[in-house]
Amino acid sequence: GEFVSNVSHELRTPLASIRVFAELLRLGRAATPERVREYGAHIESEARRLSQLIENILDFSRIESGRKTYNFVLSDVTGIVSATVAAFDVRLRDSGFRLSLNLPAEPLPEIRLDAEAMGQALSNLLDNAVKYSGESRDVAVEVSRTKDHVVIAVSDNGIGIAKEEQGRVFERFHRVGTGLVHDVKGSGLGLSIV
Repeated sequence: GEFVSNVSHELRTPLASIRVFAELLRLGRAATPERVREYGAHIESEARRLSQLIENILDFSRIESGRKTYNFVLSDVTGIVSATVAAFDVRLRDSGFRLSLNLPAEPLPEIRLDAEAMGQALSNLLDNAVKYSGESRDVAVEVSRTKDHVVIAVSDNGIGIAKEEQGRVFERFHRVGTGLVHDVKGSGLGLSIV
């Protein structure tokens, strides 16, 4: 029950936003080409968010039932991260967020991965960083390389997670017990999919 109500709330928010901007366009309230582009960017970014939420729900049920398959191909990690961050950036700028991206100076080797799954995991981490940032408006994404690994890190200066809760963040529907979390609507799916 709580899951359904959380998910419906999450789906309603971007839908409401899409309706508002579409209505402004229909009523001719976008008087300049810049305005039309601005409203279009909002609609596109909220529609992406909606797709991501729906993908999360579908993916979650595939993972749960053991039907999830991954398509591993040699891919450019830097390109995947850059594209995901760029798609997120429109939405973040509107809420006054600063999203910084640090990429390694040297090109990285291609890695066998599922680009779609990686993009979705990164989107979910960014979404989480934004939701629980509290007063802070800085989110950073960094791609780096150790001897044997490529590392993608998302960091924020938000409310953080108590030590005793950290082991549970990837459990499905688990939402941390602190006060602020309950002011933020979430389905509890994002990190379990990550």
